[in-house]
Amino acid sequence: MFADHYRAAHEPNVADLTATVEKVILGELRPPEIKDWLYKRDKELNLEVEASHPLGYLAPWLPEVFPEAKFVITIRDPLPWLKSRLNFHYYKTPEVWQRYRDFIWGRHHIGYQLEEAVLEELGLYSLDAYLTQYSEQYKLLFNHLPEDRTLMLRTERLSDSIEILAAFLELDPTTIIAKHENIVAVDSNVIDLLPTAFVASRIKEKCGWIEERLSIRIPCFERGLSV
Repeated sequence: MFADHYRAAHEPNVADLTATVEKVILGELRPPEIKDWLYKRDKELNLEVEASHPLGYLAPWLPEVFPEAKFVITIRDPLPWLKSRLNFHYYKTPEVWQRYRDFIWGRHHIGYQLEEAVLEELGLYSLDAYLTQYSEQYKLLFNHLPEDRTLMLRTERLSDSIEILAAFLELDPTTIIAKHENIVAVDSNVIDLLPTAFVASRIKEKCGWIEERLSIRIPCFERGLSV
């Protein structure tokens, strides 16, 4: 979206980023070390805009390290997110992401329920593993990013939200070009192999809080104000 006019990158230096996030989650890095790593990384990359999924796990330190930064959270409801994630993990297995996948979702995997036995056959994690990770990352973002410097936008409306995004970032809207990365062409959707009621029950248990959180904030969200 930004690369044509700004120093922007989508998930740069993946191996280093994911290895560091793993250490952070395991408690192997102290807060000063995390902040030093962020300072050093920022200096090396010299970016104006970055979109990196794993950075969500560093949300507790981002506002302090980058006091002038603005943050944009893209929101995708649990069901379409799960559909996309299952397809991506089944149809695409980039080697550079494999260790991170095994760690970030594997640590939440404690087995399969009868209704999702097909996921084991396909080499995927349980729905609870995927949805627990989804939930924990949004909680980190909501709880640690400052409201006055944060904008939430729905992923499916991103192309229609350029004006809102540009106003928030104080940029010329013509310099932001709507693009969608990581589109996966699939023969069939993995989620269609699972009982609909079962999927709905797992989403309600693991992610029901996010709908309430968004409904409370929806007036600001719809106007495109910081939330």
